[in-house]
Amino acid sequence: MRTEMKKGDSRMSLSILIVASVAFALYVTCPRMTAMIATQTKISGLNPYLMISLGCILGIPLFIMLFYTLQRFGIGVTVLLAAALDVGAALVLGKLDLKAGIELMIITVFVYVGIRVAPLITNLLISS
Repeated sequence: MRTEMKKGDSRMSLSILIVASVAFALYVTCPRMTAMIATQTKISGLNPYLMISLGCILGIPLFIMLFYTLQRFGIGVTVLLAAALDVGAALVLGKLDLKAGIELMIITVFVYVGIRVAPLITNLLISS
């Protein structure tokens, strides 16, 4: 089984696609998503199964937009765009206030710093 694809290589093994897709599905079912599901299921009259299904379908173009942004503009712009989408979710739910905005800003900074620092710390730990 091939484990790497060269840039521009349009061939892809089905097994690599399945493994990568399962891994992606596991990534997006992170603790934050659990918290969002818990928050949204408190809305009376909402069918949580339908909300999750429709939300996943509506999220597909947003994931593609994030990938495009990552490819064209890099991780910094992509993290900012993801934070803007998070603000959009809070606005739609009517849950954005000063405290939530500050928390979102802090989380965004930590995510960006984590993306930059994690490889450095990992290299230090592994090379020791």
